[in-house]
Amino acid sequence: MPTLQEVKDYLGVEGGHSDPLLLSQLDAARELVESILRYQIAKINPVPATVKQAILFACAYMFTGREQADIKVLEQMLRNMLLSLRREVF
Repeated sequence: MPTLQEVKDYLGVEGGHSDPLLLSQLDAARELVESILRYQIAKINPVPATVKQAILFACAYMFTGREQADIKVLEQMLRNMLLSLRREVF
């Protein structure tokens, strides 16, 4: 699971003014990825690089496009990224 600092590094964000927003988006990204994977990320160790990248990508998408982000588009991109790791059923 990416940390706040990893998200900030990925986005090139400095300082703490965006931390509350980024933490919220990090939680939302994790929840979205877990819903696509159909399992909790905390239950896998180590976390696959694809999962970590999907979370970072989702954070970046929500942060940079927060005024007009299309969640359906984001969900489809994440599904494509995570398809090989997705469980068939819960």
